[in-house]
Amino acid sequence: MPSKSTTRVLPDQWRQHIEDWRSSGINQQAFCRDRNLSYHQFHYWRKKLAHKAADTTQPRSSTLVPVTYRSSPPDNGLSIHLPNGISLRGIASENLPLVERLLASLS
Repeated sequence: MPSKSTTRVLPDQWRQHIEDWRSSGINQQAFCRDRNLSYHQFHYWRKKLAHKAADTTQPRSSTLVPVTYRSSPPDNGLSIHLPNGISLRGIASENLPLVERLLASLS
C-alpha cells in the first residue's frame, strides 16, 4: 500500500508534466516521447486531474435563465438569443429536435 506522501507526490508530478506540456506547444505523444513518459499514463492523469479540478469548482447553477426570442423573416426561421451571447438561428419545425438537443447540452 502506498504511503500518504507517495499518493500526494504522484498527482503533483503529473500535474507538473501536464503544465509543462501545455507550455511546450507540441502534441502529447511527442511530449511523452521526448520525456520518456508513458503516453497512456499521461492521458490517464490528464483526464483524472481535469475531472478532479472540475469537481472542486463551484457546482453549476440549476436555476433557469431568461431566454429571448425574435421572429426572423420567414426564409430565416426563428432565432433564439441566450444570455451568454450564443444565438441559434434558422430554427424551423424540421430542425426542432436538433435545437432541443443543443439547448439541453448548453444547460
